[in-house]
Amino acid sequence: MIDLRAASKRYRTPAGEFPALTDVDLHVARGELVAITGKSGSGKSTLLNLISGIDRATTGEVTVNGVRIQTSSERTLARWRGATVGVIFQFFQLLPTLTVVENVMLPMDFLRQRPVSRRRPHALALLERVGLGDQAHKLPAALSGGQQQRVAIARALANDPPILTADEPTGNLDSETAGAVLELFRSLAAGGTTILIATHERDIARVASRTVALVDGRLAKGAAA
Repeated sequence: MIDLRAASKRYRTPAGEFPALTDVDLHVARGELVAITGKSGSGKSTLLNLISGIDRATTGEVTVNGVRIQTSSERTLARWRGATVGVIFQFFQLLPTLTVVENVMLPMDFLRQRPVSRRRPHALALLERVGLGDQAHKLPAALSGGQQQRVAIARALANDPPILTADEPTGNLDSETAGAVLELFRSLAAGGTTILIATHERDIARVASRTVALVDGRLAKGAAA
């Protein structure tokens, strides 16, 4: 499902090039739930961005669900991402002027694969799944941080993507809600969804199929790739 070969990412800065990732080889099968661990600045978010097509490797190859990211056009990647990868951002990225259910409908409106008449019912069903059915018609500002994170998870599932990437998805949740979210991830993986989670949380590493550790942009020695 996911294949990185000697993938490196370097950013240009006023002080020169910064190597965010260096020679990463990573292979993830369908239905795996992989925890990506490491200190802040170790390259976890960059790795997720390469896999989701938000960013491109400077060198090396990144192939996701049969698509070579580095050779695809931005237009092709945008549509591919909408159908293939559900992205859960660390800071929610909800649109403040849209209701909760409208935020969840956005990916469906962009991709246009689901009939218009079925988009709102599907969004409401997803909100029920994350325990927020009764918050559907509120604006994001009326919700707690944990509730907004659950909305972001529902939105990422809107187009039934085969892959989910999540950047610190439980960092803003209380322990009970975090446990429910982890159970949801585990259920999705059991159903065949491939999930990669960048995290500091040990609880996530415990429910993962395996853990990949990054140190200064490189896979730690002995890390299962």
